[in-house]
Amino acid sequence: MSQYKTHAKFNLFLALPIVLGVLFYLFHPTWRQMSLFGGCFVYSTLFMSPDMDLAHQIKFFSIRGMLTSPFRLYSKIFSHRGMSHSILFGTLTRIGFLSLLALLSLWLINQTFPNPDTFLIFLKSHQVMILYAFSGLFIADLCHLLLDI
Repeated sequence: MSQYKTHAKFNLFLALPIVLGVLFYLFHPTWRQMSLFGGCFVYSTLFMSPDMDLAHQIKFFSIRGMLTSPFRLYSKIFSHRGMSHSILFGTLTRIGFLSLLALLSLWLINQTFPNPDTFLIFLKSHQVMILYAFSGLFIADLCHLLLDI
């Protein structure tokens, strides 16, 4: 099992340039789509990796500790190398967990949920960008899991 720094170096300096090159060659995305993909890939590598099930062990008063703070509860719920290291469900569990935190925060602030029709319109009008964002998160997780094998 590789360490955090090994995962980060592999993902950022080897996997990201290769994946961006392949993405550009195969799909010809816009620079905005490439930037979103790359930003999500970097965020997933540094602050939302499959090892977030160990977030409770990161010093809270550090940059990494602050940016991984939403995952402190997540690390208490999911055991290390369990569901968060699943190829099919790992990324989805972290996105779902963050979505639940966001909805709870929104509810606490507004005391209401957003109109479901508005949410569906948002999803339909931004589906390509959402696909690039999710792909960046998912492929970063795949690269992480590749090093764990």
